[in-house]
Amino acid sequence: MEGTIVSTDIPLTKAQPECTLGNFMADAMLISAKKIDPKTDGAIANQGGIRLTYINPGPITKGKIYELMPFDNMLAIVEVPGSIMQQFCDAIAARKGWPVSNIHFTIKDKKAINIMIGDQPMNEHRFYKIAINDYMARGGDNCYFLSPLIKKFTTVLLRDALI
Repeated sequence: MEGTIVSTDIPLTKAQPECTLGNFMADAMLISAKKIDPKTDGAIANQGGIRLTYINPGPITKGKIYELMPFDNMLAIVEVPGSIMQQFCDAIAARKGWPVSNIHFTIKDKKAINIMIGDQPMNEHRFYKIAINDYMARGGDNCYFLSPLIKKFTTVLLRDALI
């Protein structure tokens, strides 16, 4: 747990609507998901799943990653229709923002507007493959709208994706 796995030149912080810790987590989830399904479009991490508020610049140990992500959450890839993607982004906007990767939008009046997935405007008639944790995929953290969707549960622990 004490061995250095990576080093950072900048502090990693937890904040909303966007933060360096959240970006790190969501990007790691997307990279891991793309190894399983190269057609994965984006990733979303829930803000409450980030269990540290600050990591100092310098070496990051395996133990620090376990502090950041102490849960045994697994990576899931969910097929989200555009109409539900709008609902998902609106839910994130109402909560002042969650970490996302390859998904961009503006929060206005607690709603998501100008949603982009990759470099394309979101299409409500398209399905998007989104990497999330298995807790959210099962409807946790008030993501009940994800429960009935098609999903692939992986055996990849989120903290292993970070490592």
